[in-house]
Amino acid sequence: MKNKLLAAATVAALSLSGVASAASSFTNALETTEISQTGLLDKFDPSRGILTAVFLTWGGTAETSFEVTNNAAQTQSARVSTTVDLVFSSNDSSISAILSTLTLSLQANSGGLITLPSGGSASFGPVTDSETGSFNAGAGDAILAAFTGPGTFSVDCTSLSGLSVIGGGGNVASSQQTSAGCFASVEYDFRPPTNVPEPGTLALIGLATLGIAGLSRRSGRH
Repeated sequence: MKNKLLAAATVAALSLSGVASAASSFTNALETTEISQTGLLDKFDPSRGILTAVFLTWGGTAETSFEVTNNAAQTQSARVSTTVDLVFSSNDSSISAILSTLTLSLQANSGGLITLPSGGSASFGPVTDSETGSFNAGAGDAILAAFTGPGTFSVDCTSLSGLSVIGGGGNVASSQQTSAGCFASVEYDFRPPTNVPEPGTLALIGLATLGIAGLSRRSGRH
């Protein structure tokens, strides 16, 4: 009984001073590069309470396949790598300043030096790579204002992709097929509006406290 009363008092106290959270996210499908994608995330509605923290995550995924062919009359060795750079921005200038500080580079490669006979070809992939960036801010940080208000803000991403061949004397031809997509999420911690407890709630806390005190006194007599 003592433990149950203590649990009731604890739950009641937490309900009066707890911190809640809300989240919003999107994931765009992979598209053939180059891409220009946009997703929307909800801003924090101030009617829900006081915003105390923001956790923003953004990123992308790329899937790449490539093929190389030796057009020389003799055997050639080469190393092949591909890169997809994703650049992020937003329709909100303050949030865009956060996103633009980080370019994500998604990569695939031939796994080292490859040797191709004259007329020979080699294929690789599909190879998938993902990268993420993150940002968080706490209570009192001025940037929280950018995430507060009605409506949404965008997370936009564009790609720059390419393939490089090191070796082969310029005689190794290559082709690349790449698709990419972007994603983002935001989580808000906030304090809901403080409501004055109803008399019944106060009475429950009082009874629980008195009950715990009474049980403690009885236990002390034994």
